Amino acid sequence: MKTKILKKDNRISEESGFTLVEVMIAIAIFSIGILAVWALQHISTKSNTTARNLTIATVCASDQLERLIELPYLDANLTAGTHTPAQTADRIDNNFDGSVDEPGENGHLRVSWVVTDNTPILRCKEITVTVTWYNQLRQRSLSMTSYQAEPQ
Repeated sequence: MKTKILKKDNRISEESGFTLVEVMIAIAIFSIGILAVWALQHISTKSNTTARNLTIATVCASDQLERLIELPYLDANLTAGTHTPAQTADRIDNNFDGSVDEPGENGHLRVSWVVTDNTPILRCKEITVTVTWYNQLRQRSLSMTSYQAEPQ
C-alpha cells in the first residue's frame, strides 16, 4: 500500500509498505485458513480409519460366511444356535500383525455366527455371521446373512 507522507521540508513523498493493522489482519485470516485445513485433515484421518475397519470386517464376515456355506448341511458348525470360536481358531488376524490364529492371539475383532433351522422355509438354514470390533471406544458390528438348503 502506498501512503503519502509530509516531510519536514514540506515535500510530499510516497512510501510503500504494510501497516501493523494490515499485517495482523493477514495473519488472522491465514490462521483461520490453517485451522480449517487441520480440521479437514483430522476428519479425513478418522473417516479413513472407519472405512479401513469396515472393509476389514466385511472381508472377515464374507470369508467366514463362505467357509460355512461350503460345509456339509449336518456339520457341527451348522447346528442351530450361536457359535463363537476362540480368537486362536477363528481363521482371521484379530490383532492385525500379519499372523492368523497364532497362540495367545487377542485383538479387536470378534467373529460369531448364528444358525437358525427351518428358516425361511423347511429344510433350510439361515446363517448370520457377525464381526464385532471397537472403534474409538465404541463397539461396532457388521452382519451378513446367507441360506443353505438341505441337499435332496
